[in-house]
Amino acid sequence: MTTAVPTLSEDDLTSLLNRISQKNTVQSLIILDRSSGAIIRSSGSIAAHRDSESLVGEYAGMVWNFVKSAEEMVCGMDEQVNIEKIAVAARAPLISLQDDLKLLRVRTKRHELVIVPGKPYAPCSVSAEHSMSD
Repeated sequence: MTTAVPTLSEDDLTSLLNRISQKNTVQSLIILDRSSGAIIRSSGSIAAHRDSESLVGEYAGMVWNFVKSAEEMVCGMDEQVNIEKIAVAARAPLISLQDDLKLLRVRTKRHELVIVPGKPYAPCSVSAEHSMSD
């Protein structure tokens, strides 16, 4: 059984960008293609920078690498859990539930990044530190 991957129309994508960008804490937004990491859209201060294409590309590359690394970690943890289940319940039927990466949040002294690696897009919002409480 195949699951249909939801797609967003151009209007839906624009609406998503506008909704997230209107939050007063969000400085920038980058939307990546979930399967390839290609930049679909960008907005905010990163996109408005004079070297925006280069800067957005750098951010997108770092975000994409982070998502892929986190995904590999989750898959590795999932494999380890399944190995332990097999060892403990050798006679019982094993149901393997593959875990999925849902949210990544990185908070530094200067920024907070929130990445939602769903399908078919992986939006990433960048907020400034002054907008966050400790």
